[in-house]
Amino acid sequence: MKRWIALASAVLAAGTLHAATAKAPAVRISNPELLAALQAPEAALQAARTPLAFDGGASASNCREYADLVQKGPPVESARNFEVRSEYLLCDALRLTAGKPFAAEKPQAAGRQAKSLYERLDLRTFPSSLHQRADAKKHTLKTLLPGAPEYDGGAVAVDTPEQRFRLEVVGTIDQGRGKKPDWIVWVSDESKTGSYRGYSTIVVHPPRTASGPYTAADPARP
Repeated sequence: MKRWIALASAVLAAGTLHAATAKAPAVRISNPELLAALQAPEAALQAARTPLAFDGGASASNCREYADLVQKGPPVESARNFEVRSEYLLCDALRLTAGKPFAAEKPQAAGRQAKSLYERLDLRTFPSSLHQRADAKKHTLKTLLPGAPEYDGGAVAVDTPEQRFRLEVVGTIDQGRGKKPDWIVWVSDESKTGSYRGYSTIVVHPPRTASGPYTAADPARP
């Protein structure tokens, strides 16, 4: 934990310099909130958030406390926690990008990423309200939800009378393994006819073939 905090605190001093000088930054950021947080990591780590409950009566009220508790186990599954979880997506992204040189993503690249999420992300590979509706023929946002997609930077959303489902690439990470970068993606899954609100962070892996699907993984194992 102390090492993670030290790395995150060093981002402003070292990461920004690297972003300006490195030819190929390890991280490219397309979300303005995340970019601002990486430029002032100490403030982002300590910023007060609505308490998020964990087992044993513990709770997190900032990114530092969240990073410590999430290593021991996931947050309690409750309606209140599912809603509050949206405030901690930034904490997930900070944990994944801490200590790595970063730069802002080009708008054109972010737009292409959003389009790929809409057309090619396999929704069977991570939990959401659409997971159970997916099958071998229909398993992308494009094929599962009717309506025209709304694009905004690295984000794509589909609005229906019953639901709003949004995916956003907030950053890409080059793991240095000779493969295409992985994507850090925020998922927003909101019912308009009930109380369900689902928010999560996933790490999206590139396709293994030119026409293959993008797949998701637990952010603890990018």
